[in-house]
Amino acid sequence: MSTSRTINYVALPILLVAAVLGLYWVWGALFLWWLVPSIMTGQTALVFDITRDQDPILFWVVAILWAVFGLMMIAASLFPSYAIWLV
Repeated sequence: MSTSRTINYVALPILLVAAVLGLYWVWGALFLWWLVPSIMTGQTALVFDITRDQDPILFWVVAILWAVFGLMMIAASLFPSYAIWLV
């Protein structure tokens, strides 16, 4: 089994447990994890694939939203008393 497949099999139960326990920072980290390779490759996905070369505005809007959502979820976990203003 490849490393990427193993990581996917490990990540799925972790994400499910995080959802049940309300651990937003785990989901925030996942959004930031998706952001890095998207920017490096110039390709991301919303409903279908989006490439930076063919649709740069939509690509950067999606990339920025992923960064904002990721940071908001991490901030909501670090500062729960302000979470209502962040999420």
